[in-house]
Amino acid sequence: MPNNFLVYGLDALRKVNSQRRALSQPTITSLPILNKGQVQYIPEGAMEGEPASCYNCPFFNRTGKSCRLIGPSVTIRKFIYPPKPTADAKQIEYWPCCSAWMRGEPNYGPSKFMDCLSSPDTLGLGWINVPELGQDIGGANCGGKDGGDDCDHYCTDGPGDKRDYPTAFCRVLQSQVENGAVCSAWMDDDWVDWTKAQALLKELGDE
Repeated sequence: MPNNFLVYGLDALRKVNSQRRALSQPTITSLPILNKGQVQYIPEGAMEGEPASCYNCPFFNRTGKSCRLIGPSVTIRKFIYPPKPTADAKQIEYWPCCSAWMRGEPNYGPSKFMDCLSSPDTLGLGWINVPELGQDIGGANCGGKDGGDDCDHYCTDGPGDKRDYPTAFCRVLQSQVENGAVCSAWMDDDWVDWTKAQALLKELGDE
């Protein structure tokens, strides 16, 4: 972790919150409204009480730490960063996922790959921070229930934690969605893209 990393003090948090609030506002009203099929919406009932991640996807070669769709050149595994907590930074656990996710058991046998591999950019591979260290399963869903990380597009109409709302308005679909559902339009401002994740994994070394 760089020694010259800029650390925000408590007096700067209100400014940071203001900036994040401004950046999260819609900037245009003429965007096309997508339907659930166009964003590969998976309803909460099909999630089996778990958020989406490589660790509950059949494309994941768990032993080989790779994806059947992407190939062996990209290392895929969850990780914790920074390696040790410091006075000004707590540890956060990150779980991988992409837009091709489907519910299923990962491959625990020899690694398998598709004949025609896809780019991690095309599939939107990235790493998602989860609420707590050491969760049995972590990943993405609309509202952050079941140990998942919530989507920025999931907008509640009242006060309190959005994880407590069973449904809310989705800015992409322009309709109500379930808290425990997920789709390929999932987005979070703490998302770690795959190139940054590869650099962090290289720094951390093997598990």
